[in-house]
Amino acid sequence: MTFMGKTLGAILLAMSLHAQASERPERFEVGVGGFFGPSFAVELNETGELVYSRNAKTFVTADGTVRETVEASPQAWRAFCDELDAIGVWAWKPRYENPDVMDGTQWRVDIAACGKSVTSSGYNAYPGGASPPDGDAFARFLRAVGELLGGREFR
Repeated sequence: MTFMGKTLGAILLAMSLHAQASERPERFEVGVGGFFGPSFAVELNETGELVYSRNAKTFVTADGTVRETVEASPQAWRAFCDELDAIGVWAWKPRYENPDVMDGTQWRVDIAACGKSVTSSGYNAYPGGASPPDGDAFARFLRAVGELLGGREFR
């Protein structure tokens, strides 16, 4: 191999590694659930893997929480970013609340990925309304997180 061939190969490898690294998020923390019923959370750890937590009965900080590490492929991250764009997640308001409900579902989203970022949360209210229908943006977002996690439950 010539010097030019080696140099070109090194440049292409560096570009490929940069592209893969840029598809991983800078920040990723998502959670949904409540005191009564199942709760789910996922966050990015220091090695770039996702830590998925679920508890069938209450918050993911309580006893009985199951945790596992999931590695999402660059293709999965690209598909996730495409879905967030389609849903309009980047334009979500910082806070959604329904003051008429005292106990219920809390959620939070803190993502910096795909060259964009969003920090949003809610308490018994969601982008699109107080109780999102199945095709709603929030329901689509939860499905996208589940798909990023390799089809694991996230609701």
